Amino acid sequence: MEELSATVNEVIEKMTQIEKARNLAISDSRNIIRSTKRVIHSIHIGKKDEEEIEIMTSLMSQMLSSLRNEPDILYGNAVEDAMMEYSEALLLCAVVDGEKLPSYKDLKITPQAWAMGLADCLGEMRRILLKDLMNSDIKTAEKIFLQMEEISDVIMMFDVPDAILPIRRKQDITRGIIERTRSDITNAVVMNKINREFAILSK
Repeated sequence: MEELSATVNEVIEKMTQIEKARNLAISDSRNIIRSTKRVIHSIHIGKKDEEEIEIMTSLMSQMLSSLRNEPDILYGNAVEDAMMEYSEALLLCAVVDGEKLPSYKDLKITPQAWAMGLADCLGEMRRILLKDLMNSDIKTAEKIFLQMEEISDVIMMFDVPDAILPIRRKQDITRGIIERTRSDITNAVVMNKINREFAILSK
């Protein structure tokens, strides 16, 4: 019985450690997600916050390091959500900077989180594109749309069970984003042409 009691105490201690790691992961994940929101917001207002990007990256690195001995927590929902938002933010940064999109290996996150973040990035790209259209910058909007189409094609390539990668809903959303954005650009081009012709006739 002494041996059994010792084993029970060891299990209790291990469960306590896991619970502590889980609570810490939830807290860290929330902080990372808040940071990613600030980074994305800074991009949309045209003032990319490099300091916040460093903070976000540091928070992610610290969390992953603290969980390296707790795989059940490391690959749990809370951490996966944070990695997904982190992926979206840094992929968007690369898009607006005209840089090569970082891979999941570059970001040191799971392939699933990277793929989901890439899908979410399309919505943020559409917001930037619409702002360009509002400013009558059709050329830049068309350039962004070409990138969106390329990313959309990649997203549609994923054909795996939801248990591995729950991306089917995001694929449906992607189709809708591309269709609406194509329509927005077409309408903008037509209106721009009409306005130019009207201006010529008005002279």
